[in-house]
Amino acid sequence: MIKNIIFDIGNVLASFRPKAVLEEMGLEEAEVNAILSATVRGPYWRELDRGVMEEADVIAAMRECVPHPYLADFDHFFAEETGKIVQSFPYAADWLKDLKERGYRVYLLSNYPARLFEIHSQHFTFLRYTDGKIVSGYVKCIKPDERIYRCLLETYSLNPQECVFLDDLAENVEGAERLGIHGIWFRGYEDASVKLEKVLAKTE
Repeated sequence: MIKNIIFDIGNVLASFRPKAVLEEMGLEEAEVNAILSATVRGPYWRELDRGVMEEADVIAAMRECVPHPYLADFDHFFAEETGKIVQSFPYAADWLKDLKERGYRVYLLSNYPARLFEIHSQHFTFLRYTDGKIVSGYVKCIKPDERIYRCLLETYSLNPQECVFLDDLAENVEGAERLGIHGIWFRGYEDASVKLEKVLAKTE
């Protein structure tokens, strides 16, 4: 029987929109792509998520990958715009509220830089409907490393067979499934909500 529903945040409960933010800065396509390649599409963003390296060191490593003409905009993006790169989806709070009212416990398990989580979470209205969370930047490991799933299970004394996990990355879902957690690859709210209801019905 499923008692616990675990959600990723980015692109599940909230949109991850760095490209849109760079475009809103008025940057041309070539510059947008160059900055994205150095940041969220590059190898260093996962280090922000992991939280082991100092954030300033990670940003400096990213900066070295940015063409010189774009450095001022890169600096502005990190200094002034990163607070805008995540926005809650309109359905998120109501979805979690409904699940809570039906008696399920709701948890978050997210790869997320600690500083950005502190900024963005102030606007996450869905947080009030959660029973706990594990955020990678605080625990210093990222999905699909099995340690982060175990951290959630052990922190909240959860039985993996009583849990279902939704994530937009298949590899993260597979990581959960290796520990016996039911997994749903999130590919949109309507699809995922139907799949979740099927899992809940099967395990009643």
